[in-house]
Amino acid sequence: MIMNQNSLSKSMKATLEVDNLSVVTDVGEVFLDQVLEEGLLRDIPVLGAIIGVGKICNNVSDVLFANKLITFLTNIKDVDAETRREAIAKWEEDSHYRVKVGEVLLGMIQRCDDSQKAQWLSELFYELVLKKGWNDLFMRAEKVLSALSVMDILSFLRLPQNQYSRLSVEDAEPYAHSGLYMMEAIKEQTAVEIIVIHETKMQITEVGMLIYRILSR
Repeated sequence: MIMNQNSLSKSMKATLEVDNLSVVTDVGEVFLDQVLEEGLLRDIPVLGAIIGVGKICNNVSDVLFANKLITFLTNIKDVDAETRREAIAKWEEDSHYRVKVGEVLLGMIQRCDDSQKAQWLSELFYELVLKKGWNDLFMRAEKVLSALSVMDILSFLRLPQNQYSRLSVEDAEPYAHSGLYMMEAIKEQTAVEIIVIHETKMQITEVGMLIYRILSR
């Protein structure tokens, strides 16, 4: 995407703080250029920055990125402006975060393989950041999404509720090193204080549990 990153980051922050996001519509890529050309979404700052003075269809990567942006924004369009502004202000006032929220979110959306991942990212942003203010957990959850394919995430979300929290090492193999699970040795201490390891299981992590509970609903 060829454009001023700082300007685009500011446009993303302005978009999150805009009074009315209800104009955002989840449109298909085929109709995206027509929708933008007719001015239906030009008032959304970050989309207006991408469009610029030219037609978005001249750049395929911009079309795909804009479509993921629209998907992300659609899920939070009904959140009132004050809630969004308070959450963004809390993020930006925290000295632990050296990168501004607009830049962080743009990078996350760009890393999404497709609109499905952008949808999941938006749901996590809504639940963890806008509702709870859990920015650290949101960023950890995004790293998990980035580490897995869409198919692996879908298979994880389809695990039964009574099974997903602890898997065998073999069953957890598709999610290895993603941050969803951590290794847990099942131990027993004998009468002579010798610890015997019966088996090794993969235990769901805190962020893995949040992802399952939020995205499997």
